[in-house]
Amino acid sequence: MQVFRAVHARQIPLVPPDPATEAVKTWRYLRLAMVLVVVGLGVSVLYEHRQTGTGCWQESISAYYYTPVQGVFVGALVTVGICLIALKGNTDWEDILLNFAGVSAPVVAFVPIPDPGTCGSVLTDTRNRDLNVANNMTAFLVAGGLALVVLGAVLVSGRRGNSSPQQPTRTSVVGYLLTVVLYLGTVLVFGLARNWFTAYGHAVAAIAMFTFIIANVWLNAINLHFTRKDATGSAPVVNPYTVIGVLMIAAVVVTTVLGLVAHWAYWKLALEASLIALFAVFWVLQTIELWDQGLRQEALPSAPRATEEASPARTR
Repeated sequence: MQVFRAVHARQIPLVPPDPATEAVKTWRYLRLAMVLVVVGLGVSVLYEHRQTGTGCWQESISAYYYTPVQGVFVGALVTVGICLIALKGNTDWEDILLNFAGVSAPVVAFVPIPDPGTCGSVLTDTRNRDLNVANNMTAFLVAGGLALVVLGAVLVSGRRGNSSPQQPTRTSVVGYLLTVVLYLGTVLVFGLARNWFTAYGHAVAAIAMFTFIIANVWLNAINLHFTRKDATGSAPVVNPYTVIGVLMIAAVVVTTVLGLVAHWAYWKLALEASLIALFAVFWVLQTIELWDQGLRQEALPSAPRATEEASPARTR
């Protein structure tokens, strides 16, 4: 016992974790979580495809809501939405785009498309669809409203102390105000035009989500170009994010033409699958790029702080 106490007394005291290092790990986990969730959704759809026994497909991934994929579909979109909101972007504008995409994702899950399709090992009855939309969206809007109140309080308290390094920037304040406008608009449509909301809410939210995601990819492509240019003096215009951005736009154009001109029944399925796959590739590449630093250290300059005063002119 005495030997044990002597050894214990000589032990080096535990060092508390470094907050910066733990924050970098959090960014890694959030990015990897989105990739793994997308993989899980793909596995769920492929498993259901095999279970049909006929080799048929639903005409869109969204239509798999009415099959046994439903739980994974809803869980994946809600999880991705939370990760997008929680993940801090490299710039304020990237953060805004991630937040907008994040709040759109749960709406895609909670407001399914009206058409259940015809392909599935089991197809869910649509009679409870409107009841599900009313319940889930009410819960989402209440929780979202409370989140905006808390965030608003944080922004106000951050602006009070002029010496605080955590003061909100003008861009972040603008992003918050845009989010409030978006939220209030959603509440009004949900409350006053319920039939329209249940009929078209899914399509509007899905288009918005993918638009914000594509915009974020292009913003990263531009950001990475200027980061490398600042570091080395020159940088190629084309980088991995540029390629992904081009492929995303090409997927939208090609599949839309196939649907509208060639009347291909599965153009929505191809569009959603390609964009989701490219979404996963983007996060894999960004996770690799920012593995040790979490955020791009030499990003595009952010907007000046909301309470920041103009700096005095330099003397020659």
